Amino acid sequence: MKGRFIDSLMAATIVAATWSVGARPAVGQAAAAGTQSYNPPRTPDGKPDLQGVWRVWNLAKFDIEDHAATWGVPAGRGVVEGGVLPYQPAAAEKKKQNFVNSRTSDAVKNADPLAKCYLPGVPRITYLGFPFQILELPNEVEIVYEWRHTNRHIYPPTVPSPEGWDFWLGSSRGHWEGNTLVVNVTNFNDKTWFDMAGNFHSDALHEVERYTLTSPDTLLYEVTVEDPKVFTRPWKMSMVAQRQKDIGLLDYECHALLEETGVPLTWPRE
Repeated sequence: MKGRFIDSLMAATIVAATWSVGARPAVGQAAAAGTQSYNPPRTPDGKPDLQGVWRVWNLAKFDIEDHAATWGVPAGRGVVEGGVLPYQPAAAEKKKQNFVNSRTSDAVKNADPLAKCYLPGVPRITYLGFPFQILELPNEVEIVYEWRHTNRHIYPPTVPSPEGWDFWLGSSRGHWEGNTLVVNVTNFNDKTWFDMAGNFHSDALHEVERYTLTSPDTLLYEVTVEDPKVFTRPWKMSMVAQRQKDIGLLDYECHALLEETGVPLTWPRE
């Protein structure tokens, strides 16, 4: 909570910059070229209109790699480009141990941070199965997640990320490349996982997300992950979110559900 507050406070003290659709860096334009064929609707200030409630329907929350069926987990195809995460040898062993240490229903003993209602991190919060809403404001893009009423602020690059701070959801700075919202995410802590299978990262995590409207009701989500402490090279995953028209965001009170099962809230929450 303190970290998110500081990030918001810094942005509030800086003169807000105007987001420009025309001025965009060259990096990443080639990757986005194949997703620019659809001409999306525009906001009043001319930016692609990604606003709405979206939901990812896949099995990545269980495991972002290909996985066989296990107790309580359906078999599923992965979302990682190339199929396998490029772990360093020591990190691969830690991933295996993470999985072993998460095979318990005891929230206190479970190694998965999500079992204790900690924030899921980015990108995990995108594909947990809960919907999220994108709002395009004059000087930022805000993503509101149904999961635990979590809000995420994506500021323009002119707003510097705070130095010396780390965040559960990272610190996000975004710009437009054609019809794609590109988000550079830094300042992570090392406390979140990518899924329930124990895939993890360090505090050196750096992500570049891409949000592209490919049809009126389809949003392509791509994220490139770099972490030199854990992986041998950058890697990428992608998936599709569908527009949720019939209902908005509802309540998901993770803490309350834990309390109902008799789990005391005795650890730091954020």
